[in-house]
Amino acid sequence: MIRFLSSFTLIFTLSAAEFKSYDADFIFETKYGDFPLKRYFEVSGNEVNTKVKMQILWLKYSLDSNFKIENQQAISINTKVNDPFRDSPKKFEVFFSKNDINSKELGDLEFTGQVLEQLSSDVQVRLNAKYGKKEYQLNIFDNTKAKIVSKKYRQLENEIVSTNFGEFETIVVVAESESVGPIKYFIAPSLDHMIIKSSAILKNDEERVLIISEMPRFLAK
Repeated sequence: MIRFLSSFTLIFTLSAAEFKSYDADFIFETKYGDFPLKRYFEVSGNEVNTKVKMQILWLKYSLDSNFKIENQQAISINTKVNDPFRDSPKKFEVFFSKNDINSKELGDLEFTGQVLEQLSSDVQVRLNAKYGKKEYQLNIFDNTKAKIVSKKYRQLENEIVSTNFGEFETIVVVAESESVGPIKYFIAPSLDHMIIKSSAILKNDEERVLIISEMPRFLAK
């Protein structure tokens, strides 16, 4: 019996860690220039902490988010945002529970159903690609707009993405919404289903691209 329970615990631990920890360097391409961005992804069991850091001239942009993964679902816990490009407040923290989003700086929001913050929504896209889910909808807390945005996702034809360290076949997923422009995600199965590139079309038709610039540094599960 003890051996059975030990085996069950081991299986649960292995299956809970859907993805590896990593840190990676990206380039954010805009009409104003290209800017380096760093992304950190730390896994402990089924809990994940992920961070994004980017310096644009003298301005610092950062996200620091916590969530967990249960039964192939990302569940947001909290996020800290430092966004010098949005209206005040430029720094805030948001906590997520079943039907509530709580923030001292932004005020509280009520919403029926699950809401993901932005970084955990990226992971839900990775999970769905990994398990072959091709059409779905997510409700996302948009950090810049400080409101909930519903997006519909659908898988397109696979594409090859060229990077500084080689070419990778990717699963392509497009996210569409009435309130924001479309975003395409390029997910590389051979790199632990990482999103190695994303391209966003803004309302003014400007395209912004985020693409990985160096081989990601993975840690074992």
